[in-house]
Amino acid sequence: MVPKVEDKPVTKSLSPPKSGVLAETARRLENTRDEEQSSLLLLDEAKEALEWRLALVDSAKSSIDIQLYLWHDGASGKLLLDRVLRAADRGVRVRILVDDFLFNGNEPFVSSICRYHPNIDIRIFNPTSFRGNPLGSSMEFLLNFAHLNRRMHNKTWTADQSFSIVGGRNVGDHYYGLDEHYNFLDLDVLVSGPPVREVAKGFDLFWNSAQAYPGALLSKRAKREILEERRARLLAYLDQEKDGMLRSFPTRPKDWSREFARLPHTMAKGKAVFIQDHPDREQDNRQLVTSLGTAVGKQSRELILVSPYFIPGKGMLESMEQAVKEGKDVHVLAPSLAANNQPAAHGHYKKKRKPTLRTGAKLYELRSQPDKSVRMMADVSPVRSKIVAMHTKAIVGDRTRCFIGSMNLDPRAIKINTESGMLIDSPELTADLFSMLQKIRRSESVWEVTLDERNKLRWSENGVNFQDEPPAPWMKKVTSRIVGWLPLESQL
Repeated sequence: MVPKVEDKPVTKSLSPPKSGVLAETARRLENTRDEEQSSLLLLDEAKEALEWRLALVDSAKSSIDIQLYLWHDGASGKLLLDRVLRAADRGVRVRILVDDFLFNGNEPFVSSICRYHPNIDIRIFNPTSFRGNPLGSSMEFLLNFAHLNRRMHNKTWTADQSFSIVGGRNVGDHYYGLDEHYNFLDLDVLVSGPPVREVAKGFDLFWNSAQAYPGALLSKRAKREILEERRARLLAYLDQEKDGMLRSFPTRPKDWSREFARLPHTMAKGKAVFIQDHPDREQDNRQLVTSLGTAVGKQSRELILVSPYFIPGKGMLESMEQAVKEGKDVHVLAPSLAANNQPAAHGHYKKKRKPTLRTGAKLYELRSQPDKSVRMMADVSPVRSKIVAMHTKAIVGDRTRCFIGSMNLDPRAIKINTESGMLIDSPELTADLFSMLQKIRRSESVWEVTLDERNKLRWSENGVNFQDEPPAPWMKKVTSRIVGWLPLESQL
């Protein structure tokens, strides 16, 4: 059982340094736009999403703050962990805040990092007390359900308070094109400008909250030797995979000056606002949902909703129906069962197909075997995954405004978890996002779902109609059907 926290240091985000490629590039970008504007770059391809995270870490001079739902131990996880440790070695202060739900099992290593590396600290959001004890953890979860059921789903990545990445990607191979079983279509935005300060403030709020538990206290078995042994294993793995799984990425720190020098010519301009929920359940007013509801209501012509786990409630369905009555085109993009990594969520999404279509909205489902141009967004050489799954979370309005963040359009995101994201008013960036969604919505990559004259669901492919749901692995079908019978919608 983890000890109670007696004295937890309060730390704040460091101001941008006066020199360094990140701070200098941020100042150059500032000179290219109006004062209230930001510089924005859409990260819709897995390869560039990992490259820009590496670029921020390798280029940081004073600070790195990372907030995630999970950090998987795979090729990308090892690569990023090695780079973060190297940044700390050269004096960069690193703070990592990770949710606890999928974090059990690494307690001695986490505690060893926190105790024996002077420049890196890790905190765990809302941890269970009984570590490594499945029975104790289960009993604790049941007895303290309301508290432990609330998870931190936020995802931000900030360096030198000069650049932030905000969006839907955690750390794991399927987010960065390196999973042989399935890779995600996903989405982030790289931003420089006023929102970075708000991301930094938001990180501090979570970092210093009562829910953030110091990693140093997770285990009594912390040893310097554990840290040294793990680092040696990381180096051996990276040397082994530099011409293998990781051949598309630099396995040692590099100079990214050339890439940053191109940003003034490639980043879009626009107004952007960072929004997030409050870490304390008692103080949380669901800021993200409120802000999105207001923003969605302002659209006059078109609304595109993209979510991997689309389970609209009564209020959302009524809003969609009202938008259609007002003459707006409403489109929904969700994954088919085969392209959904969470068949449990699909079990309740499928019950929402007909209600969604009855609002007048158009519904599209991503295929697990999309066309080559879409697959290239998800896979990174040498990997070709068995399927392409969907993890993209976005809202596009009137092709001029958009939301990119961590929030699914499901009950858990709307009512339970904490979420974060960026509201963006930029015709230039939104045009890039719309173009990407148009590529995905081509007939070779999606089925259009409609209702026929008998009120039966119909899937269309190149003008050919099917009455049965597109094929999927039998285990996904079984899981989806069983969970769909259970009264679990509020938890999905």
